[in-house]
Amino acid sequence: MNNNNEFVKVKDIMTKNVISLSPDDSLDKATQLFKDPNHDGFPVVNEDGKLVGIVTAYDMVSQSYATHLPSLLHILESLYNNKADENELKEHFDRVKSVKIRDMMNEDPLIVGPDVRVEDLAKEFIEHHRVNPIPVVDVDKKLLGIVSRFDLIRFFDQVYLNKMLAESGHEGILQRLGRLGDQ
Repeated sequence: MNNNNEFVKVKDIMTKNVISLSPDDSLDKATQLFKDPNHDGFPVVNEDGKLVGIVTAYDMVSQSYATHLPSLLHILESLYNNKADENELKEHFDRVKSVKIRDMMNEDPLIVGPDVRVEDLAKEFIEHHRVNPIPVVDVDKKLLGIVSRFDLIRFFDQVYLNKMLAESGHEGILQRLGRLGDQ
């Protein structure tokens, strides 16, 4: 529990059971994980559980030569114009399958610590509009969890906000809010 002069921290709202990738995992594995629309990105950790990067949906279409949007557009145009060559398609998919996460991950992602205040986290999301999720790490860069925009959006739900305030030791704020509501 936090004491009453602090507010809700990242550790109070982060997702702790995180799906992560290894630098040696294939792009194909990441593609399968991105099939779940609830995931915008996956932290990349080494064998010691330390964060070495992140792969986001944005990275998948903007940075990787294998999934690069202009390359994909070229292939799609060939398909639409009935000029698609079976060997060209096979070569493209073979290239995609050979890509490793290390080849496309962001090696210097925005990170936060578990004790960052939620309002400071919100400012980070405002300043870094393409970033989602943000890995939560300890001082040794060991992955503790992730925090997403969705975790912040839940604060618009009054029941969730009241639950988070109560669980993080902010009964005084809840009491003040209750008194304000009675006036």
